[in-house]
Amino acid sequence: LTVTLNPALDRVVNVASFRPGKVNLIGKERIRIAGGKGINVSRVVKTLGERTLATGWLGGSQGRIIKRNLDKENIDTDFVFIKEESRLNLTILDPVSDKKTHLVEEGPLISYPEIKNLKEKLKSLAGRAKIVVFSGSIPRGVGEGIYNSLVKLVLSYNNRIISILDTRGEALKKGLQAKPFMLKPNKEEMEELTGRHLSRLGELVEVARSLVKRYVKLVVVSGGKGEVLVVKKREVIILTPPSIKTLNPVGAGDALVAGFAVGLLRGTGLEEMASLGVAAGAASVEKGREEALSLERIEELAKKVRYRRYSPRVS
Repeated sequence: LTVTLNPALDRVVNVASFRPGKVNLIGKERIRIAGGKGINVSRVVKTLGERTLATGWLGGSQGRIIKRNLDKENIDTDFVFIKEESRLNLTILDPVSDKKTHLVEEGPLISYPEIKNLKEKLKSLAGRAKIVVFSGSIPRGVGEGIYNSLVKLVLSYNNRIISILDTRGEALKKGLQAKPFMLKPNKEEMEELTGRHLSRLGELVEVARSLVKRYVKLVVVSGGKGEVLVVKKREVIILTPPSIKTLNPVGAGDALVAGFAVGLLRGTGLEEMASLGVAAGAASVEKGREEALSLERIEELAKKVRYRRYSPRVS
């Protein structure tokens, strides 16, 4: 089960020699796809061969397009429909300068009854789910404590459910208090969380271990030379993805989460689970969401993921 509070219709277009403040001709629309972090997770979970259901808030014509696109992809959905319009996000790729410009809408204003309707929806879905992924930004009208209340809600209806949280800022700080099973920040989000500049691997490990001690069972930190840090109570491993040709990194972190979600569902060992997640992330970067991911390619990349156990340097 994936929960996306702020879905978007994502467009990616080519604009050669893009000039801010000028009239620019769109050369090619590369993708028009249902987006949002939880939706991205569901897409990769399905590729990995497991059942998934996407929920959250959708509204307006863009919401209907998002729903239609997911139906075409055979991704099961059960969204709460709202009065206002879902987001449209635009990414401009300049093939001349090789630069990207992201134009991101804030999202709809959610009313109190619509928040209540989503909570009722989650009550009905929680009992049937084994894993629930909460991820992404929060739309207007919704408090920063929403993930805290939603994690607690699903646990109250199914105490065996494994919850994964992937957000940032105050929503992350407050969501942690609900003690989800797994946390997936990147390095910058870890720095936001702690208010510290974490320049050394040892500092990241220290903070991740403190989170495991106080709040969660598993911390997965992406970013920094492409490496992924995985911290459990008695295990710390660092994974290096295989060398690939990068097309677009948007959605790679969500693919990483999907691999871990599937590994947790299947009860695989930490190294196998982490390798699947890193391989899914690499495959996402390689395709840039312009083509469907291939299970065979993910499995091929998983065999090439290198990992090592963390050993602190002794001065």
